Amino acid sequence: MAGFRGRTSGILSLFAVIALVTGGIYNTLDDGRMRFQQVDWNPASAEEARGGIDITAGRGTVDLTGLSPTAALTSDVVVPLDITASNVTVVIPQNLPVDIKADMTMGNLNEPSGQRGGTTTRESSYNTDRPGNHLVVRIDGTFSNVTIQEGN
Repeated sequence: MAGFRGRTSGILSLFAVIALVTGGIYNTLDDGRMRFQQVDWNPASAEEARGGIDITAGRGTVDLTGLSPTAALTSDVVVPLDITASNVTVVIPQNLPVDIKADMTMGNLNEPSGQRGGTTTRESSYNTDRPGNHLVVRIDGTFSNVTIQEGN
């Protein structure tokens, strides 16, 4: 109706259309019974971590502190995280060099150094003074809230 009066509907209409499309997709998945899930993933080995995890419509924690051996890593370990419409905390070890490579679409990336929202690509490094190869966390986040937390 606003178009007939020579006005645009604005950003709220865009979000309404996105919500309708997303709702339609979720209604067709899993016989219409898509539920939010609690995810707590703690890979115990580099091989398991390299497989990554996909989280959709969930919340929880990805705890990578179990990958911190007493000796330095012998090769880079890339951990792919595909996070969609979720709220996830990623806990990284303090005794390994860690690189975060995040590609966020309509989401938030919360790091100790600050928060970035919207559509953003971000690369951060932690524990650069530690010896050995790096733990590389590749985050592909869409409509999600991802928090990076240092732990051990």
